[in-house]
Amino acid sequence: MASMKLIVPLLCRYISIALSLFQSLILCLFDNFDYPILIKLADAFLSLYFITFCDLRPITVDLNDGETTVHFWVSGHRRNNRPDLVMLHGYGGNSKWQFIHQVSDLSKSFNLFIPDLVFFGNSHSRNTERTVEFQARSVVGGLKRLGCSEGGLAVYSISYGGFVAYRIAKIWPEMIDRLVIVSSGVGFTQQQKMTEMKKHGGDVSEILVPRSPRDLRMLVRISMNTGIAFIDWVPDFILSQFIAVMYETNRKELVELAKNLLEREEDAEFYAISQKTLIIWGDKDEVFPLEHGRRLHRHLPNSSIEILKDIGHGVNIEAPTTLNNLITSFVLDVS
Repeated sequence: MASMKLIVPLLCRYISIALSLFQSLILCLFDNFDYPILIKLADAFLSLYFITFCDLRPITVDLNDGETTVHFWVSGHRRNNRPDLVMLHGYGGNSKWQFIHQVSDLSKSFNLFIPDLVFFGNSHSRNTERTVEFQARSVVGGLKRLGCSEGGLAVYSISYGGFVAYRIAKIWPEMIDRLVIVSSGVGFTQQQKMTEMKKHGGDVSEILVPRSPRDLRMLVRISMNTGIAFIDWVPDFILSQFIAVMYETNRKELVELAKNLLEREEDAEFYAISQKTLIIWGDKDEVFPLEHGRRLHRHLPNSSIEILKDIGHGVNIEAPTTLNNLITSFVLDVS
């Protein structure tokens, strides 16, 4: 075991060196070459993985507002004997990168509907609204266009996606039967938001939309409690490519979405939903500390809470198997 602890960091260092040499080779072959080829390739392989191993298909839906397009990954074969599960991501890339560790398992039990929220991934709009309600309307509009107008959906949401899912459950209660909220500051007061912002320093909306490798490393460290050592070994040029692919195209809109979320005051009746709800929280969450998960649980009489030991904000990355099992048991009502 001791020898493995020595070998792993050494291996990471060699991989880092090899990748840096690869970058140098690329720069020699293509002068001023800054196209994010590695992340583009990785993103393409993720699409292939979703299609080949998870039976998912990409679908782009134009909404009735004439301004908004929502991109979904949906199950290629929608089986009548499986519940429909909508998966709503948070900040940190598109739906593929956030749910890579979950879609294979969950696709075996559910018909999946996985949208890129607007201004993430391949979803976009000419609408100037940046509210959670706008995101909720866009998701619901897309789901209805895909034939999910009869309701009875289960929704799994994490972080920013939790705000969207909660708003859907309140405005369109007939659509959602069960709700899973993971690591989401639903119901934060303005004062609570300001308190959490001060802990991390700077403009939190800018932290959520990193500009540099240093910013991205900070975001990972804030979001995760375990398995974060890898981020120190990833060369800057790869992190820069990730930032270019995930954030640059819609940087302005993503920052505006974050600012709107952080600056708005939730209404006093925001907790008045009736759906059966499962709340999942890591006890080492530094983005939305556990006390807020317990508070949300107290305000939801039809809810239960699961607390994951030694897990941070990024439950989907740190404990995907446990998370998948909890979602599956809850939605399928398996005791």
